[in-house]
Amino acid sequence: DDDDEIEEGPPIPRDMKYIERNVLRQSQHFVAIREAAGSQLTNDVYVRDVETSTFWFVGKIARISDVSLEQAVARQWPLIEQHARRLRPIELYSKKGRDALQIWTAPGDSELDVAYNRPNTQFQKMKRADEIPGAEKIRAIEIGFQGEMYQQNEEGFRTVRTEDGRPANPEVQPTSETRAPTNDEMKKIQEMIKGKDLGGMFDDE
Repeated sequence: DDDDEIEEGPPIPRDMKYIERNVLRQSQHFVAIREAAGSQLTNDVYVRDVETSTFWFVGKIARISDVSLEQAVARQWPLIEQHARRLRPIELYSKKGRDALQIWTAPGDSELDVAYNRPNTQFQKMKRADEIPGAEKIRAIEIGFQGEMYQQNEEGFRTVRTEDGRPANPEVQPTSETRAPTNDEMKKIQEMIKGKDLGGMFDDE
């Protein structure tokens, strides 16, 4: 539905519209780059409603070494944003306007550090393509995005962060000297590290 993707800002490139071939292509590119470069050029992606302090994990992004993280996110922004809306329809789908949702990144494969509120794991706020020089020139094959998908009854992984991307809650210390993770925290950690498969939540062309 084209109305779903009408936002203030630059036009959405055809290769980043939220349709099946684009979603699957960028997922394939993610896998190819990940296999070649490992986690060094991979980052975890979170989306936040600006009216809350909850950051939802929505997938992972990869890029070749000649492309910056900021360029990789900016070029794929429409795809990432729409995936987040479909993934969290109650919390994110109805949020409209250029600045309604923010995209943040974390180091690749840092989910456990995020779940334990490690203070050295800080999120980085991303910008759109019209704010990042050269982003529009990045080829789709040079970047990839693999969206998070939920298994049945899975609640999804989220984290509460401050305005500068740091943990809003105390670090969880899984030792006898300090408090152990609560049942709720352990449930979130277990959900987070499950394997995820890409499924279809995209629009028909």
